[in-house]
Amino acid sequence: MRKAKDRNLPFEFGHYIMICKLYKTKTDNSQDHQAVVFSNPEEELIVAESELCIDYDVAGETDNDMGGNWTDGVEMNPWRRIVVFRAEKLEEIIQNVQQNFPTGVTS
Repeated sequence: MRKAKDRNLPFEFGHYIMICKLYKTKTDNSQDHQAVVFSNPEEELIVAESELCIDYDVAGETDNDMGGNWTDGVEMNPWRRIVVFRAEKLEEIIQNVQQNFPTGVTS
């Protein structure tokens, strides 16, 4: 987005939307607390800065996922999380990810 602004391209966003891939523990009761594991752990930092998160189950929609039994015997289901955050927070989020995951993001 910085490059687009530097070139005076007509991109002026108020918010960004991102879809995160995550897994939740299987439970028999929908009221039970589910553990959440992000496929990309840096996305957890983005979620912390978001204004809106909507989770949805994709267990019935995926062919090749990592659901099922993991090495510790915990059954996990694949989910997606739609995340909405303010455009003004983008730089702060990038810096936070770079500080916490120094080899994962380049400018």
